[in-house]
Amino acid sequence: MSKSLEAVFSPHKFTPYVITQQMDFDELWKTNQGLLFSSMAHIAYFNKKKASDFLKRLKANSFYFYDCNGAQAFLAIWQDKAILSFRGTQPSEAKKNKWPKLGFFRRLKLNYMHHLWLDAQSSFFINNDILADLKLIPTRFDEYEDVVVHSGFLEELNKLWPEIKNDIQKHVADLPIWTTGHSLGGAISTLAAMRYPFENVITFGEPRVGSNIGAAFKAKNHLRYVNGKDPVPTVPPEFIFDYKHHGIEKNIIVKNGEADIRFDHSIVFYSENLV
Repeated sequence: MSKSLEAVFSPHKFTPYVITQQMDFDELWKTNQGLLFSSMAHIAYFNKKKASDFLKRLKANSFYFYDCNGAQAFLAIWQDKAILSFRGTQPSEAKKNKWPKLGFFRRLKLNYMHHLWLDAQSSFFINNDILADLKLIPTRFDEYEDVVVHSGFLEELNKLWPEIKNDIQKHVADLPIWTTGHSLGGAISTLAAMRYPFENVITFGEPRVGSNIGAAFKAKNHLRYVNGKDPVPTVPPEFIFDYKHHGIEKNIIVKNGEADIRFDHSIVFYSENLV
């Protein structure tokens, strides 16, 4: 069941919707790019072998995989386009039964500050994925004096960018490139678009990335999908470092039931609501 904590914590245990339904890449490109890109963001959670298999089924001509100190992405190339997808934070990478437990007062603080009212396991997800796992302190972005970004997100991009940039220059030539990602992966996609003129940035459940992003943004467009009551796009709070969202927000209406703050961040659930 996609509306579950397992789908939130372990997206790599769920086969992407476009694969289970044997959907055609070219047809999806014409009729439902939201579903196509959410599936690309989902595929980024898998290991190299699995991701390669999925992309071959989607008729990609070539595929390059990046994995450096916990940061992960892939570049898939078709005859007339390419897609770069960054993986979000994957809480299940923590050793089994070794997740840190949040005490009562820590959960109370999270609930009071962010109006989430979550149980211990759900609170761990929010804490791990955004508030504790990554560094909130702003840092200057490249040579732009007036642009500051989330230092933790920038560190993740910097792990991968040299190899990605080299492969783009070597293998993609003049093809248009789209970039995507879910959660942390969406944030990294936005930062990557501040270094490269992508055709479009399409993200899912993206947190706030920094301030004055538009001054450095090089991509043509930026579309941010937000599913139901997904809490991650609300962090970091604006009042802390004046981080603001960039791009056009597109809200997804949750099907078959009420939105649920505990489950709506799942990339699996994003895809099902985009069908």
